[in-house]
Amino acid sequence: MLSFKNLYVDSLVKDMPLAKQIEHAVKFEQRHEVSGEQQPGQGLLLTTNRGAFIKPCPGQKGSVCCGYWVVEWGMGCPFGCEYCIIQNYTGAGDITLFLNWEDCHREIIELRNRINGPIRLGTGQFGDPLAIEAIFPLNTAIIDWTADMPDFTVEVKTKSAEIAAIMQARNAQHVTLAFSLNPQEYIDRLEHGAASLRDRLVAAATAAREKGCALAFHFDPILPLHDWQNKYSEVFELMHQYLQGLPINWISLGTFRFPKGFQENVEKYHPDTGIFAEEFYPSTDGKIRYFRPFREQIYNFARAGLQKYFADVPIYMCMETPEVWERLKSGLFASNDLKKMLDKSLQK
Repeated sequence: MLSFKNLYVDSLVKDMPLAKQIEHAVKFEQRHEVSGEQQPGQGLLLTTNRGAFIKPCPGQKGSVCCGYWVVEWGMGCPFGCEYCIIQNYTGAGDITLFLNWEDCHREIIELRNRINGPIRLGTGQFGDPLAIEAIFPLNTAIIDWTADMPDFTVEVKTKSAEIAAIMQARNAQHVTLAFSLNPQEYIDRLEHGAASLRDRLVAAATAAREKGCALAFHFDPILPLHDWQNKYSEVFELMHQYLQGLPINWISLGTFRFPKGFQENVEKYHPDTGIFAEEFYPSTDGKIRYFRPFREQIYNFARAGLQKYFADVPIYMCMETPEVWERLKSGLFASNDLKKMLDKSLQK
């Protein structure tokens, strides 16, 4: 059972059945009635989304983007991953949940009616939605709402092994179940509270075999810590052992990047983190990154290691510059090219 120091309930949702359901499903020390969607901190906030639920992926200025759509269901995560950028906007363990699901449902229908061609909609941009599915089953609802929509895939991403939303779905063939992966040593050291690497791979294989969903995997961020090439090579081999013959829609790669002030915030709580040991520089998108040649070295290594086992799976770089894409693809590669590549993978 999830536990919080404080439970904050917006006056607009206090009488909603979902609010009462969540209140009975979590532990908390103090309950507060509040107004608004601003997270007070040190707890769980139940409120409404005053803006839009369905948005284009924010991407980064100047990056090659894939045409992804995201669900802003709230923000936050029960895990305390030291490299996670969400901690720059909310405290580790603090979660905000939007309860006006009818607006989310309406916006998904409007999106399908408005956009021609394939739609890839992800629920994992603002936290780990499957990790809180037991108290907030929005993934279950979205999977059901979209089960009969043509050319529509729902990508649910997690570092947990909680796959009940997929296993209980009446139809999961339009679902892409995605897992963020890292070497087990990194999980133990940096991904506090997350499932083990083997548990994630077992969950992936179980859902794909029993429910017919497709899979995806995200190495973002790849962290070049001590002996990183060997450690990631072991992950690629384990993936092959557990996932051989199963449908994988795509694998993404990303390198560690963060805004100004993030390093100081992380080191305040994790002084021995070690994730800032490499050299970084401010890039044009406002993020601080590894130097471009080092990023390319990381991508070349990961692509080669993954293609050894998953030669037919699209492998792409997330939020990378056109210059990096051009050098790695030996030619121009724009956002529309990446969108077409990933959309095509859904037609298999």
